[in-house]
Amino acid sequence: MEKVATGEGIGPEQMMILMLKAQTNHFAHLDVDLRNEMKLLREDMDKRFEQVDKRFEQIQIESAKRFEQVDKRFEQVDKRFEQLTSRLDHFMMWSFATTISVGGMIVAAIKFL
Repeated sequence: MEKVATGEGIGPEQMMILMLKAQTNHFAHLDVDLRNEMKLLREDMDKRFEQVDKRFEQIQIESAKRFEQVDKRFEQVDKRFEQLTSRLDHFMMWSFATTISVGGMIVAAIKFL
């Protein structure tokens, strides 16, 4: 390097050594740059995965809330169904009792006539 700096000529072997040294230095810099870029990409990827994880947690929480709401609706429908069934049972008993009573009065009226 001193010979080149002073303007002296160098031989082919020395030129080869300088070229190899320059390439090695260049590769070392490329390696450092590549490692730094990979590190930045990994950090960015980690941030994105964290965001995706947070979104999945939000979706899971929202889904749980929706399922709870659906369960409450089914409970309400079940209660209404039980109420309607109870009303129908009472109506059937009343209808049966009324039919028997009216039938008994008709039979009694026929016997007295």
